[in-house]
Amino acid sequence: MKIRTFIATASLVASGSLVAFSGSAQAALYTTCVGDGGAVTVSNDLVVPAGKSCTLTGTKVKGTVTVEAGADLVAAGATFNGAVTVGENAYLDLTDTTVKGALTTNSAFGAHLEKSNLKAVDATEGFVYVVDSALGGSVRTEAGELYVSGSTLSSSLTGDGNQYSDVYDTTVKGALTVNGNTLGGVFCASEVYGAATYTGNADNLQLGGEGLLGSCAGASYFGGNLAVTDNTANAVLDNAIVRGGLTATGNDPVLVVGELTRIRGAVTGETAAAGVSASRSAKEAAPPDRGADLAEKPATRADAARADAHEAGKSRL
Repeated sequence: MKIRTFIATASLVASGSLVAFSGSAQAALYTTCVGDGGAVTVSNDLVVPAGKSCTLTGTKVKGTVTVEAGADLVAAGATFNGAVTVGENAYLDLTDTTVKGALTTNSAFGAHLEKSNLKAVDATEGFVYVVDSALGGSVRTEAGELYVSGSTLSSSLTGDGNQYSDVYDTTVKGALTVNGNTLGGVFCASEVYGAATYTGNADNLQLGGEGLLGSCAGASYFGGNLAVTDNTANAVLDNAIVRGGLTATGNDPVLVVGELTRIRGAVTGETAAAGVSASRSAKEAAPPDRGADLAEKPATRADAARADAHEAGKSRL
């Protein structure tokens, strides 16, 4: 019986598709993906091995998905029933894809999510670039780059210790927290229905309006209280409605509030009115939308991953 088990195991490893065991009577098998995978159903867990590239088109994975260190997974029209984990310097690119479990990245190169549906996202280091997507759980990023555009978040959004946290044309149904971002953040033509907090950020904060980080044509909406506190950033709040109160304490320089801002609740702390000349100078000095620069990272990595996967041939899923 042991000899038969050994022979069967050796055969599976040689095929490159099924590996791994457990000490229990029933082995916990998983499927590896190297190369191009098509519209098939993977009934167990899927792993992209370290340093390898995998593309999936129309693939359904019933188990979890793991992208190991330095690996790449590019998926379109896929469905993942379990959690997705992305390792150090690994890359995840999802288009028109559904992830029913949580997405976790740890020191990854980054994650590009476009026209996709996910639940919770927890990312440490690396970028998270979300476009035209729906996220049903909380989204938290730390020590990376966060850019969200044209999306809907059913729970909270947190950017903690990032380079920046930028939100465009997006609805956040929970709380919004931007804390300790070295390059500040943008909240443009967006809505947040929970409390919004910007604390301990540097460089520039643009909360609506024509401001320090470019033009924002649409109005922004803060459905609860807004706290802008203890920032060293140049901070501007304009073309926005704040249904709750505004707390603006400990900021140096003080928060600038534009004439198109409407605050329904009480204002606590110190604010300054926007000057015409200051606003004009800010717009002239404003850098381009950071999303355009960030988009180059996933585009370049995804192209290289597709090329590597194509060279590897069809994956045995």
